[in-house]
Amino acid sequence: MTLKLAGGVAIAAAAFLHLCATPATAQKAKDTLRFPLLETESTLDGYLTVGWFHQVWGRAVYDTLIGFNPVVGKFEPQLAISWSQPTPTTYEFVLRDDIKWHDGTAFTADDAVYTMGWLIDPKTQFRYKSDWAWVQSVEKLGDHKIRITSKFPSPAGLMTLAGGNIYPEHVHKPLENKADFGAKPVGTGLYKVLKLDKNTGITAERNPNYKPSAGKPAAAIGHVIAEPIMDPGTLVAALLTGKADIASNLSGDQAEDLQKSGNYDVTLSPPAVGYTFLGFPAGGRQNVKALADPRVRKAIAMAIDRQALVKVTYGAVAGKGVTPVDGLCLKQQLGCGFTEAVPNYDPAGAKRLLAEAGYADGFDVTIATFPRYLQPATAVSGMLRAVGIRATVQPHPIANRVQMLKDNRIDMSYYSWSGGNQFEVSGNIGRHFSSKDYADEPLQQAADKTLSIMDDTERRAAVAKVFDEVSNKAYAFAMLPNRFIYTHTKEVALVNPDEVREMDIIGVHEWRWK
Repeated sequence: MTLKLAGGVAIAAAAFLHLCATPATAQKAKDTLRFPLLETESTLDGYLTVGWFHQVWGRAVYDTLIGFNPVVGKFEPQLAISWSQPTPTTYEFVLRDDIKWHDGTAFTADDAVYTMGWLIDPKTQFRYKSDWAWVQSVEKLGDHKIRITSKFPSPAGLMTLAGGNIYPEHVHKPLENKADFGAKPVGTGLYKVLKLDKNTGITAERNPNYKPSAGKPAAAIGHVIAEPIMDPGTLVAALLTGKADIASNLSGDQAEDLQKSGNYDVTLSPPAVGYTFLGFPAGGRQNVKALADPRVRKAIAMAIDRQALVKVTYGAVAGKGVTPVDGLCLKQQLGCGFTEAVPNYDPAGAKRLLAEAGYADGFDVTIATFPRYLQPATAVSGMLRAVGIRATVQPHPIANRVQMLKDNRIDMSYYSWSGGNQFEVSGNIGRHFSSKDYADEPLQQAADKTLSIMDDTERRAAVAKVFDEVSNKAYAFAMLPNRFIYTHTKEVALVNPDEVREMDIIGVHEWRWK
């Protein structure tokens, strides 16, 4: 047996089995989890820096006013004990009076008012500032009570608050450069950061003053050491030599080989709102004449064996239990609706549609994708070639996508979407329509109208009409759920392995000792 590493390197069977037979002792006895970082930043701040780094650590260090329980479809207390909505544009929150910041200072309404005020201040600039455009003002009603007034009724308002970290006024406000705050983060969350360095990683300890809430129980592990290890081969070596308890995002083959050794387990991140999808932007229809015909776009979807893509993406072991995604939003998301299913795998039917559209001999097309999805996108190209479409794959950095769309340099794509990392459909609507990818003005207008419907039942019906139209016109098709592979020692496990969550990346606070 060989263990496949990055760049085609392999560990010889004898050496691999020797290492796996006697792995270094894990740190359970010392109550210290070694959870390497795939990405690092010099600051832990979900407003100023977004991505994997904050998704793994942000929820462990900071808290929000409220949380959301997708099982019952209701919001839950976090820093706020209770809340009410006296008018369609007014929210009032009663805050907990037993919370302390990591430095021992008491949490009060001043902190919530300051954070919200900073977010909506015209001088404050960050990537997702538009998420807070609905907020008109925030005011203090008492030491532990605040009022938020919105500019207009916002169905996504409470869910936005459920994702908004609250910062300590006494630490954040005096900083001339707000990015300095995340370099020495102070929160109210489960873990207190002792050290943060882009080159050496993070050291953290359980917050002894943490007050658990329904959606965020106390941390199960006392200490965490997170060193930067971004190369898959080095991650595997760290596992084998006992320098890591968890390796994130190894390939399915690597994870399977480690599991077969008998000393490691493989855990797939629980179901979440993110997914990969096949997209046909308007520019592509100009580049490739065949793509202007919806029959051709539907034929492409019919040529793709999505269940086979599961094995390609996750491997035989990690992919067990993974099923393709039904639609362009998750039904647990508030406002989500659709009835049109993704076409079944039918290569013969795809060939008939292509012939009907006048492309029995196929055509040339390029599939744009992100580097992380090169393997499944390549599999898709092979499936298309099987029905006569000469597809090639063009991987590019995520940051290049917007400009490539503007320049009409994307024929079709195999991309991923996070679902907005929230149980609310506004992000999905924005992803597919704010960029006007499909150049369909009536559909764009119908999508925009869903963003102001307050009643969830009514909104789901309106969203269903929009996404069903997307399917009928073959603009985009959902593919697979975004789920990440975690290979780890047998001493660790997830706290709630089957819980549907907003993020497909597992937070550091979600692990426990067996």
